[in-house]
Amino acid sequence: MSENKNFKPIGGVVAAELFMLDWVRNAENIIPGSGINVELADYASHYEEDFVSDNGLVSVQHTLTLVADRQNALPWMEAEFLRRCAGEGVVAMVWLATGEVLTIGRCQRMGLEQALRLQSLNCTSGTRPRHRPTAELVLKCSDLSSAY
Repeated sequence: MSENKNFKPIGGVVAAELFMLDWVRNAENIIPGSGINVELADYASHYEEDFVSDNGLVSVQHTLTLVADRQNALPWMEAEFLRRCAGEGVVAMVWLATGEVLTIGRCQRMGLEQALRLQSLNCTSGTRPRHRPTAELVLKCSDLSSAY
């Protein structure tokens, strides 16, 4: 049986790396391997862009949802990370299942002024004996341009 390799890649975020703002004063400092990288749960993380009009002014609402086994997500649960993520924000490099790599939380016009900020961190227990506890980190920002 031959494999059909003519398919469109589907799926959401396969990897993400978060950079605290004091580490990345400009785009040149966003270097893969130097941020906070947590192994993500398969097929659970995703990225959304919503284009919103307010009195004729269009902006982009970015929402990055990262899901990991709770044990892997310990760096997200540190009090200092949460405080800084909520206040200063972060920039994220995101690798999609389609092969695209996005930088979210930084835009051409506004630079790092509209960084991703902590919306929520939700930790859950498993619902069945083989389910593992997870952590879901939701980051949001608004700016004037798409990450795609």
